[in-house]
Amino acid sequence: MEADTKLVTGIVCSSFVTFQILFHFVSHWFSAKVCPGYNSLSIEKKIEWNSRVVSTCHSLLVGSFGLYLFLFDEPTIADPIWGDPARVKLNIATASGYLISDLLIILLNWKVIGDKFFVIHHCAALTAYYLMLVSTSVHRSLARRQGC
Repeated sequence: MEADTKLVTGIVCSSFVTFQILFHFVSHWFSAKVCPGYNSLSIEKKIEWNSRVVSTCHSLLVGSFGLYLFLFDEPTIADPIWGDPARVKLNIATASGYLISDLLIILLNWKVIGDKFFVIHHCAALTAYYLMLVSTSVHRSLARRQGC
């Protein structure tokens, strides 16, 4: 396993665990401190609320990093299509960990937040992310073999 693959796998796993912790612990604690009405919500509403808190954290993190890459990452700016996607992979790995985490949350709380279209969306995004991560590795491997 290449170092790049190990790093991406580690980030996917770390992201998954982080977003699970956010959903199960941090959101409860933070929401109760910031929003006095949180404790009076039903269990169903708390599940939906916590899911949205995690989703917001994910979008702020991945969106901010993506914007940084777009504006300041030299390899990405120099060649957006074939440039070195190392940092882009880190962002995709973070998003993948979130999607797997959210998919698990949806499946475990199906009666409250279950929606087949969310499942389809998550699976489609994960497929696209996987293909992107694999295809850049394949292209680099082929380029090395051909002496490029």
